[in-house]
Order: sequence, then structure tokens, then C-alpha cells
Amino acid sequence: MSRRNPVPSCRVGARHPHVGWIASAATRLASLSLASRGLAALVGGVVLVAGIHSLPDAEASASPASSSGETTRYNILFVILDDVGADQFRLTNPIGAGLASTPTCDAIADQGVTFTNFWTMPECSPSRTCFFTGRYPMRTNVGSPLTPATLAQSQCSPFEVTTPRILEPAGYRTALFGKFHLAQNENNPAGFGAPASLGFDHFDGTMLGGPPFIDTTVFGQVAEGTYSCGYPTLPDGGTTTGACGFENGDCVAGLDAVDCLAMGGVPLVSPDGSVVTDCDGFDPGSIDWCNKNAYYAWPRTVNIDGKVFPPTSGSCGDGVSTPDRIYCDGQQATLATEFILDARADGVPWMCTLSFTGDHDPWQMPPAELLPEGSGWPEGVAMDCEDLDAQRILSNLIIESMDFQVRNLLLQTGLATLEKGELVVTAPDTAIVVVGDNGSFLNTVRLPFNPLRAKATCWQTGVLAPMIVAGGPTMLPGRTVGEMVNCVDLFELWGELAGIDVRAEVPPARILDSAPVLPYLNDASAVPSREHNFSEYLEPELDTICYPCVISAGGDGKGGTQICTDTILSSKELCEAQGGVWYGPGGDYCSGEDCPATCCDLKDEGVAISKILFASQRTITDGRWKLVQNDLEACDESDCEFELYDLPDCPFADELFGRGIDNDGLAGCNKMRPNCQPPIEPEALEAYLRLRKELEALRASAAPCVGDIDLDGEVGPSDLSAMLGWWGQSSTADLNNDGTTDGADLPLLLANWGVCTP
Repeated sequence: MSRRNPVPSCRVGARHPHVGWIASAATRLASLSLASRGLAALVGGVVLVAGIHSLPDAEASASPASSSGETTRYNILFVILDDVGADQFRLTNPIGAGLASTPTCDAIADQGVTFTNFWTMPECSPSRTCFFTGRYPMRTNVGSPLTPATLAQSQCSPFEVTTPRILEPAGYRTALFGKFHLAQNENNPAGFGAPASLGFDHFDGTMLGGPPFIDTTVFGQVAEGTYSCGYPTLPDGGTTTGACGFENGDCVAGLDAVDCLAMGGVPLVSPDGSVVTDCDGFDPGSIDWCNKNAYYAWPRTVNIDGKVFPPTSGSCGDGVSTPDRIYCDGQQATLATEFILDARADGVPWMCTLSFTGDHDPWQMPPAELLPEGSGWPEGVAMDCEDLDAQRILSNLIIESMDFQVRNLLLQTGLATLEKGELVVTAPDTAIVVVGDNGSFLNTVRLPFNPLRAKATCWQTGVLAPMIVAGGPTMLPGRTVGEMVNCVDLFELWGELAGIDVRAEVPPARILDSAPVLPYLNDASAVPSREHNFSEYLEPELDTICYPCVISAGGDGKGGTQICTDTILSSKELCEAQGGVWYGPGGDYCSGEDCPATCCDLKDEGVAISKILFASQRTITDGRWKLVQNDLEACDESDCEFELYDLPDCPFADELFGRGIDNDGLAGCNKMRPNCQPPIEPEALEAYLRLRKELEALRASAAPCVGDIDLDGEVGPSDLSAMLGWWGQSSTADLNNDGTTDGADLPLLLANWGVCTP
């Protein structure tokens, strides 16, 4: 198993085409008073935005529909639902039980197109990089979720041609609000300017892969572990009502604990954990305002017009900024709404990406004002955020909140109206695209999908996600499309909607893997764009050893299936936040150098492990046959390198649009023989050999060109210049992956001088 080390680099983007959208991010952040922030959080921007903007009429808004002889260009609203797999939506899991209610997404689908065979990558960072580059992880090397330990070689390169770099020269105004996760501030010369270094000149959101950890001390008021949700809850369900303190010394009594957090305050509790009901004697100095708390206190980063504003204002020592105390998804939806209204008022084409942090763990209760009527915590059920059943309830509520916020955004921006209480999409000039970024996480998976083959795996539950499109060029609404679509294809779709040939914009040396999507939107009998679909997960380059973490699936940490990973969860905090047991330094099992470095080491020491998560995994399908290739560990005696599934013969195929769940060990599904030998049946053997050949050819097309830092197909002066510019730093020029660009990398570059050869 690889235990290597690398890092990325910075290139400040050009000035945003709409100078004056805000005077400066600093001014904007400073203007967010407690009152206005609370209002935005509680009403999702409905009152605040309506009070600032008047909705432009059809003539005033950007209307990219072409006149005679002009290319048709559409605005783009791209909504990303984090960790929401196909199992979570009735649209893509019609036999699922206990699903969230999503009337907004249902309405978009009824008036648009639902894609039932949309594949993502198994994790968020690879999928998001695919969305905006059109290139598989084997080409970008972003093949796993970014963590603080991820080096630059496993982050998106600043030399990639990303969507905003194609759209903005064509006159589009672009922005991304919410979760970024194509690159990060750690191990990156661009630091908090990483979005701008990739062409995202207007970014406002979080650089984290999900919400921060829950603060069980409620901002330092009680002992760690007291409140599992980060706020006081009632034993028989729901949250408490009490005093709410603010950093400026204000205090309001009689507020619900979650509403208090949403307003930027802290619910007050005594050292013994009891709720404080009045404001007498409130001392803001008794609160640790620097603590982060999942969805309600998180580090905000802003990149605007080449300026970078690290997480909010203020300082918590050592340059660490104070968190933004506002419900993150609500704020990001509000900012997206304001951006769209401004772009429409100015009559310019635009692309707005609203990248929700939800439904990523750790889960917390959304504010009541951001939930649809009738949605809320069930009576009589204890709200314990470490309890698996409670987590599934919270997951549903977060999905319902995101759906409700999309509804608010559509109505506020005029992209939809209400007719007799029903949402009606009114966006002939705007394509509305809603997707999940990968399969659902472990215990939140809904049947009949398989929680043991979910997020972080290449099986169906890990790569099948919802995708719905309405508005713009969509014709014959209410359709489903079962043809293969991949997350890289969205890169091509953005170009199609803008009237841009992305292949003419991306240098030939950077192979594109995307295929057209637009024909599916305006032609019910469109010819399939793909012969194969593909997904993969790659072991990341890290600056530290990723020690084993064992997660119990379907148990309480002691029972259930014990899944070990030594490639994803690179710290004790990340491991334990997933409900895992950490077997590295700082854990209870070992200390210092005696810790097992891999899952195989841990297994050799006698620790019970049911399954080792593959360091790398990939899959290819022709629509019927699906080949999975696993990179096995030396101690893995129960798995095979290859698996072959006949998807129409797999469980629940009839209910799931003709493609079942690729569970192993079920007759008629995995065609490999028990001894890992290829199938005997002629049709299955032909499919196995054919897909293996296709997979090998695809992987061969991504042969690395060591030293081609700027991705132009050759190693030359521009690469040397990039290396020298990042000297002494962790960067994409760190060719030996040791974490520093230095003299050890230079010989590798010089040895490969010239045109890259396959």
C-alpha cells in the first residue's frame, strides 16, 4: 500500500466580470449583524431578499434564448446535494421506505427529466472535480475525499480548465456557494485562495468536506460529551427553550435552542448541564466563541474578484478565525438567491452553483423556519445525535430542508411560481440541474440499496445518484431517461447550455471523458451518448500515515459488520466522527510507534475485522454487464480482484429501472465463480473479457507524464518555471510526493524533458 506524500499551488484568478456585486467581502461580512444574520437564517432569505430586491420582469432578466442567427445560451442553476444517493429519492428508489419528502424536487422532475442511470464517483471530491473538469480521477488524481492530510497531488490542479474558466470569457457571471472540496487550504500554496486558483473567482462557503465536528460542550459551558447534538435536548424528544446569549452581550430569554443557534447565539446551560431560563448575570466571557459546532458554527471562506477572505473575521489565536455562527445551508441559499437576482437585474447570463453542506454528517436539526410545514422532530423520540435511528431522522429532515430551500430560491428569483399551491417552473431561459454527488453514507442508506456497499465504494449504492433537470431547453417534461450518464458529462452540459464547444476550449493534451447530455433534454428518442459508464476510487497522497479506523455498520460500535479503512479517515477526530474506533496514536489501542500502520497489521494482531475497504476500486459497465476491479490487500483472502454482475439479474432490477443492486453471493448476479475464476457461461465470459479489455485501455490512456506540471502534454520550460515558483512548498510540482517541492524533484522533471509519450 502506498504511503506517499504530495501538495498543490496557487494562481489568483482574474477580476470578476461584475465589479460591484459587493463593495468588498470584508464590508459584507462586517455588515452581517446578529439581527440580520438571524433573520436570514430563520427565514431562508425570504424576507431579507424580498426587502432588498424587486424581481426583474422577463424583459429585464437575462434571457439567453437566441435571436435569429445567434447561439442559444441558457442560465444555469446547479444544485448539489451532499451524500444524497439514489436510495434517498422516491424518483430513483420507488420502493424505498421511510424516505424524506421532497415535493420541490418532485415538481422539478414532473416538469423536467429524471435520469435513473446517473453515475458519480464514490466520494465527493472526485465527483465535484468531474463536474467542473470533465475528466476522470485517473487523469486529475483527485480520487478520494480531501482531508487536511491530503497533499497537492491529490487535489485539483490549478492548471485544469474548469467550467468558470470557459464560461466567464463568454460573458457569463459565475459563482459557487457552499461546499467547495475540489481543493483545500491545507497543503496548498493557494491557501484559502484555492477556489480562485481554479478559476472560481466568486466563491462564498466552506473549504471543509462537511460540517465541523459537533461541539458537545455547547461552546465550553459543560463537559465534553454532555450534549451529543451540540445543543440541549429534551429526554422525550425535541430541543429545550431557554436563554440565548450573544457575543456582544445581548441575551434573549425564551428561545428554542436550535433557533438560538440559527440567530448566531448560544443556548445557555449551567455547568451541571441544566438549561438556563433567564438572562440574569449573563457574561459573554463565559462562552468559548471560537468553538465550531457542525452546521451552526463553521469556518467561512470568501474569494471575490481576486481577494481572499479566510474564515470570517476576528481571531481565535494563532491566526485561526472565529467561525460563522449561522445555519450554513440557509445562509448559502440566501447568498445564491441574491447573486441570481443581481445577475438577472443586470441582464447577463449566469451560472450559480448552490453546493449544500447537507446531507453530510455530523447531522444536526435544521431550524424550524427552514423546514416545510408538517416536517419536524417526531414526538416521543429522544434526539441523540450519536444514535443511528436519530441520525436517520436527522438525515431526512436535512434533505427536506434542502428541498424547501430550493423551493424558496426558485420562487424568490422568479424561476418558479405557485399556482393553486403547486410549484410551477417558469424558467425558459434557465436550466435547473439538481444532483447528488455520490452514494449515501453507510447507516443512512435506504433499502433495498446496500449500506455495506455504499459511499466510498464502486458498487451501485456508492455511485448511483439522483439527477433531475428542468427549464431551459427541456422538452416533453415528466420523462425518465435510463441511458448511461456520468458526472463528467455535466462539464459538457455546461458548455452545451452556454453554446460553447468544450473540446475546442480544453487543450488536446488534457483528455476529456465527458459525453453530451443536451440531446436527452430536448429529444425523447435521443441516440445514447455513451457505450460505457465508469467510476473509480483512488488511494490519496497524504502527508501522514493513515492509521486503521474500524467502523461498525449496523451495530453500536461493538456489533455489526466491522469495516476497516486505512486510506480515508486520516485522523482520530475524523474516524470517531464517523462512529469509528481509531487504532492510531492518541487512541486507546496503542501509543506512538507500536500502532498498526495498516488494516492488515491490525488483523494480524487479532482484531476482528469483517471487511477491509479497498484502497482503490474501479468499475465499468456497458449498461447491462458491470465489471468491478478491486485492489486487494495482502491479507484479504475473502475477496476477488474482479467481480462481474449481470445487472438485470440482480435483486430488485424490476423495481429499479431494469438494473438491480450488485450484491455479492446472490445466484444469478455475480457471474464470477467462487474461486475468483472467470465465468463459464459463454455470454458472461464474453462480457468479462470485453469489459476487462475496455477497462485496461481506459487506464492505459491515463498513463502519467511525470513532470508535466502544467498539463500541456510535454515537460518543458513552463513546468520548470512552475516548479521554481513553488520551491520549498507543497505543490503539484512535488514529483516525489514527499510534501516539499525541492531539489529531489528537479532531476525527475529533467529526466522526462520533452513530449510525453504513452
